[in-house]
Amino acid sequence: MGIYYHSVRLDREKCKGCVNCIKKCPTEAIRVRGGKAEINETKCIDCGECIRICPNQAKIVVTDDLEKLQEYEYTIALPAPALFSQFKPETEPAVILEALMRIGFDRTFEVAVGAELITQAIREEILLKREKKPYISSACPAVVRLIQVRFPGLVSHIIRVRAPMEIAARMAKEAAARETSLPLSRIGAFFITPCPAKATAAKQPVGDDNSWIDGVFSMNTLYRELHHKAKSVTVDARLHQATGLGMGWGRAGGENKAIGSGSLLSVDGIHSVVAVLEEVEKSGMGEIDFLETQACVGGCIGGPLVVQNPFVSRVLIRKMAEKYGRKPLSIPEEQTAKMVAGGYMATSKIIQPRPVMQLDEDIGRALSKMVLLEKTLQSLPGLDCGSCGSPSCRALAEDIVIGVAFESDCIFKLRERVGILANEMVELAQKVPPAMGRLQPAAREEGIVRLFLSEVVEILDAGLKGDPVDPLRQVTGAYCSDLLSDVMANAKEGDIWFTIQTHPNVVAVASLLNLSAVVITGGKEPDPETMDKAKQENLPLLVTKTGSFEAAGKIYCFLHERK
Repeated sequence: MGIYYHSVRLDREKCKGCVNCIKKCPTEAIRVRGGKAEINETKCIDCGECIRICPNQAKIVVTDDLEKLQEYEYTIALPAPALFSQFKPETEPAVILEALMRIGFDRTFEVAVGAELITQAIREEILLKREKKPYISSACPAVVRLIQVRFPGLVSHIIRVRAPMEIAARMAKEAAARETSLPLSRIGAFFITPCPAKATAAKQPVGDDNSWIDGVFSMNTLYRELHHKAKSVTVDARLHQATGLGMGWGRAGGENKAIGSGSLLSVDGIHSVVAVLEEVEKSGMGEIDFLETQACVGGCIGGPLVVQNPFVSRVLIRKMAEKYGRKPLSIPEEQTAKMVAGGYMATSKIIQPRPVMQLDEDIGRALSKMVLLEKTLQSLPGLDCGSCGSPSCRALAEDIVIGVAFESDCIFKLRERVGILANEMVELAQKVPPAMGRLQPAAREEGIVRLFLSEVVEILDAGLKGDPVDPLRQVTGAYCSDLLSDVMANAKEGDIWFTIQTHPNVVAVASLLNLSAVVITGGKEPDPETMDKAKQENLPLLVTKTGSFEAAGKIYCFLHERK
């Protein structure tokens, strides 16, 4: 199993252990363990979905700093087409290119020019080889990695051409080497990226051993300085070389529009891509020649590292594509055709699937574990709630089988075990040595058993939050659950409610059911809004360091002894 570079990282200090990210990850690469998210490096494709969904900004993207320019004698900026859609409509592309040079680059080379060359290479592939329809675009590295991880049977459908940013970097460095007589090692090419997947691809390309890109800067970190420099730039229209076809690659559908002929399908948004790839895997979709796939909704203009609203960017980039649509190609078609024929655009290696889940190295044990996995899955509730820290019940079953999770991590299975153990504790409490005699049924009182709130505080060594309440408030039962809908369906009036939930909705449910008190277990502290709400509803709010299982058992035994 290889070592994988990732530009998406976790800031553990900011992570609160919520399960938002595990539900959105298209490859189920994230788990929550010990109150913190964990990213499986083998499964992660750096698509950035976890960045979008995290409410605590705990997922970050690692890119280079401008200080890296000092490592090279000559530097080249490679702006993605999406960069030009981040500014006002009246800001000409040449202005942005000049602004890039003002912040430290020696020259610029538009990735859109590379896209124009790749367009012709794709046309040739579609015309010459139709047996593997549909061809799948290789432009989005997140989708390429998605196929490696989740759809290994489709890797042969990925078209074997390099991404536009690689072609642009190679052409720019070779041209600079001819002009300056510097070795390629002293010339640095830096891509300005709208997404983490392209930052990862520049560090660890798929389909090639090495990248022509020497560094990556995120679009949002350069935007402010570019915006400032652009205000005082004198326009030199010669800097802008790309045509509308190449610039259009920055939005969904732009790649297909540039190709122009054949049966072409465009899909954007990682979850929509997954749905289409599932259909390709199932039915083949042989009627489609080429499938343009982009992980971000709207294409690169919707990347996690852009600044402008993607819907506004879509309009801006479409207008730019129309404005420069009739502009002549910077590289003649004859020269491009020679480059295509010479393999200039082709990847050097065949893309291979990525091994992501291996139950066991021994095939016999692996098959046994697969049977156990299916059996474990059948015993789970199938709700895919994520409370266990795994994104789905199947993912939890996999984690259990490979030994990184337990069946009791499922809150519903834990509840079953709590009930069984509580019954066993009651039975044990009934048993006394023969010399002491047996407890006769006649000695038990009929009717409802009660205890006081003050006794609950003493039994659980609990603290009372908020204003003092009547310690003689009576308790007739207890209910243990963290699912609000479950409590509403099963808890009874007069019960105390054991939960680890701390938000204000707990008070709302308890008041609706006329519960005697809410006991927050495990030492967790209620939110300030929760305490305010409890005060308004005159609801006792207790906090105990005891876990829900032990607290429920203590109250159950105490009530049973009074029968």
